[in-house]
Amino acid sequence: MRIGILCGHYMPDLLTNPEKIKVHTPYGDIHLETATLGNHEVFFIQRHGEQGNLPPHRINYLGNIHAFAVSHVSCIFSIGTVGSMQKMIRPGDFVIPHDFIDTTKSRPTTFYDDSRIHVDMTEPFCSSLRTLLLKSCKKIKEITVHENGVYLVTEGPRLETAAEIQLYSTAADIVGMTVAPEVTLAREKSMCFVSLCLVCNMAAGLQQRLPADEISALYKKKQPLISKIIHLTFQSLDEKQLCVCPSDVSQATL
Repeated sequence: MRIGILCGHYMPDLLTNPEKIKVHTPYGDIHLETATLGNHEVFFIQRHGEQGNLPPHRINYLGNIHAFAVSHVSCIFSIGTVGSMQKMIRPGDFVIPHDFIDTTKSRPTTFYDDSRIHVDMTEPFCSSLRTLLLKSCKKIKEITVHENGVYLVTEGPRLETAAEIQLYSTAADIVGMTVAPEVTLAREKSMCFVSLCLVCNMAAGLQQRLPADEISALYKKKQPLISKIIHLTFQSLDEKQLCVCPSDVSQATL
């Protein structure tokens, strides 16, 4: 199986001797690393660009997902850091979101600006991949995992205000800046999509300050665990996924 990984940080212990390739897309060139992991061919994209410097609202979302599609990737694992909006979800925990709320406003959100395509997002994240991720997390005793969660997607690059968190915490559990439009674009390309989120801080109003270096420090500490989760999940992944994600986009056409 060909698998895509999207992450905001490089994962040096995930792939052995990866080959760097460049994929030409209508949205610009995308740099990938590819290697074999078990029985799978893995394609890794640093979502913030080759230099890792693009802020969330300027990520080449269309290019990243298109590059996976033309590489014949069938499923995408999105790895990211988030803040918690709920007191029972603590820094260092993992969340496997089942739904999302998109409050972004300036980024492209579809491949179909000139067509009436309405993809079904009743179940935006692949149920089969979510189950596999959950099983892998539960095999690692150092991990606390939450098997459900609503991901609030904000525009960035600023962090949220305490009032915004108070408002949206009635409907969402974690907050980040990148799952949308990634998940929607993957559905438009008929690819399975799942997200593994590392909670790096409590959101505004739930802790005194939100220093950005706190996020990177906790991610660096937990990164070996993330690689372990991915390795375990890929070992149980096969070609026949029991889900409805790869539906024909023609069914969403008016």
